[in-house]
Amino acid sequence: MGELFMSGKSKGYKYIAIDYLFEGLTLDSDIYDSEGKVTLLAKNTVLTNSQIQRLKQLKGIKQNIRVSAVLHKELLEKGLPKVYEQRYLEEKTGYTQAKTEVAAMLKNIETKGSVSYDEATGLSASLTHKLEQVDPALILQCINGNNEVEEYLYRHSVNVGLLNGLMGKWLDMSPEETSVLVVGGLIHDIGKTKVPQDILNAPRKLTEEEFEMVKKHSTYSYEMLCEDKRFSEMVCNIALYHHEKMNGEGYPSRLVADNIPYLARITSISDIYDAMVSERCYKKAASPFKTLADLAEQKFSDLDVRLVDLFTKMMPLELTGKSVIMSDGEMATVKHVDLGDMKHPYVEINGQIVKTDDEFYCASMIQNKDDVDFGIHLSNLNSSKP
Repeated sequence: MGELFMSGKSKGYKYIAIDYLFEGLTLDSDIYDSEGKVTLLAKNTVLTNSQIQRLKQLKGIKQNIRVSAVLHKELLEKGLPKVYEQRYLEEKTGYTQAKTEVAAMLKNIETKGSVSYDEATGLSASLTHKLEQVDPALILQCINGNNEVEEYLYRHSVNVGLLNGLMGKWLDMSPEETSVLVVGGLIHDIGKTKVPQDILNAPRKLTEEEFEMVKKHSTYSYEMLCEDKRFSEMVCNIALYHHEKMNGEGYPSRLVADNIPYLARITSISDIYDAMVSERCYKKAASPFKTLADLAEQKFSDLDVRLVDLFTKMMPLELTGKSVIMSDGEMATVKHVDLGDMKHPYVEINGQIVKTDDEFYCASMIQNKDDVDFGIHLSNLNSSKP
């Protein structure tokens, strides 16, 4: 990261975001500005909230400060500041509320064996409203963030609905078409409520017989939706055909290429992306950048290449310029995602451009303090109705 950074490291100092500091912390040594030139606070200082706030308001002081290696380790072990925690972000963006409401809907479906049109379309309208109000980068962090394995089905439903909505936006679709995409993504997997949970959550490779049972979920979804004629044919087809493949090797109908409904092809990409970045009982989560790299390399060549190209082009654009916390606690800004190596984006830290790698990576998207009226924006979102 340049001579100054290396000099700091050689003296036993490292960089970390100011927000890691907390009230009551006793400094084991002096802390310095990001350039290592100005002493900001002296050794043995017991921090107060007012001191921390003054640090953030100092002119010319960037978001990272230089601290001793010992203090750096202590701060990292304490964990991400609350403002950067996944749960906090999800609550602020309204994602937690959406997840809770979708969980209730799926429970009702499992109990009654049918889908409430009003409930499904109401939740879809709420998700669409969030897409209009919340920065896509924050939505993507909610999707990409660590999640509980047992939450997978209802998080997946929310995530595919949101990703479908983003795809509709990127494709410049009409509000009506985008609405179909969102509701289709939200309820595309409801047939899984009819598949035994011990099979869905098996921490191993499924037997051929078990996999055939899981494959029936798309047909179950379709049949449940068709019971209410208010669900459009397009919504029903999303549920039925989102596992079809361009090469004709998908299910349930082995459709080929353009015979697969367009909105189902879009949903396939959203479905696979979310499955890859989510942790399951049988696999670890992949990073969003690695997943984009896999898509870009056409490892999923059974998808619509034109839509994959759009997805891997637009996702990095949504993330570029956004704030991130790095794996070592430093605050950075995503500057560039190289289409030839999407797994390792370039970030800016203290005015210097650095390429990430497998050891130094983006740990979390965070709200940018320069985003205008972020707090008011979310307050309005949480208090308004679609």
